[in-house]
Amino acid sequence: MAEDDGGKPETLEKGSADATELESISSQAAYDAFLVEAKAVEPGFIEECCADIVLAYHTVMRGVENVLGSGTVVIGRLPNINVVDLSMLPRLAQGLAFAALQVDRELEAASFGKLFEKVQHLRRKLRKAADALAEARLLPDADVDEVWLRGQHDALDDCLALVALLRRNEARIAGHSPVSASDLAEAEQLAGKLRVMLGQQGVESNGAAPSLVKAVELRDRFWTLLNQRYDVLWRCGAWLYGRAVDERVPPLPVRQALVGKARSAPVEREAPQPVPEQRRILSPPPLKPAPVSPPASASVPVVRDSARHLHDLQKDLERKARFLVRIGVIAPPS
Repeated sequence: MAEDDGGKPETLEKGSADATELESISSQAAYDAFLVEAKAVEPGFIEECCADIVLAYHTVMRGVENVLGSGTVVIGRLPNINVVDLSMLPRLAQGLAFAALQVDRELEAASFGKLFEKVQHLRRKLRKAADALAEARLLPDADVDEVWLRGQHDALDDCLALVALLRRNEARIAGHSPVSASDLAEAEQLAGKLRVMLGQQGVESNGAAPSLVKAVELRDRFWTLLNQRYDVLWRCGAWLYGRAVDERVPPLPVRQALVGKARSAPVEREAPQPVPEQRRILSPPPLKPAPVSPPASASVPVVRDSARHLHDLQKDLERKARFLVRIGVIAPPS
């Protein structure tokens, strides 16, 4: 792969606006600073990075400014809150951008890069469909357990398991699923082909996985770490701003834009609030948490909602217990 005088791969240089924007915010120093913490993320909690990372960076910048810019002293008094970690969230996002660039480079360099990308796309499609079918209760309880509780770390295993799940429920979900039989056949064929290719060139003498797989895992670890810490920032924002928290600490974007679609400039994406409104909201009463929902006129609806919530929690715990017994993590009751 040819390189220009600056030493950057030609594909990244001429490739896409995405790579150019990632280059503008990425930092290897930030990547190195958070690498140990990213590697320490428990495998079962790793989330696939399906985000517009540049937009996520600007979202994090905005959230940190709105929470720590006016409430650092107040937030620092909350229990179990590390203000330093929260203030470093933009740097963590820069490290994520660097990790994503490594994935781009490996995709271009690997002989199976395009195939890997296609399998990932199909896997996301299958998972969205399975999530929607589980939510609509169109799957048996055991399969709902598998969709919601099964670890998603191994992309190939997850893809093939989803194919099997949707096939064995074909009669139940007929007319309700956006996934066709041809989609399932394509996902199974490509995942099998990719598994063969990975087996041929992946497992080296030291047992290491292919560099592309490693790069994807590290990118997802960085994304998971960012997501976990940003959730803490959001909770702090909720304490400060109450119901207005999403205006001041917007949720992280979790889905990519369409491939090839040009992004708007960061300034346009952020859609900043008018200055007078911003100044008014950025000065919350210190040391006073945001009010909770106003008292209801009657107590009956509140009791009914609480009972339903507890019932849902109990059902969820029972479902998890059944699943753990089924996979042998815990012993069945005697």
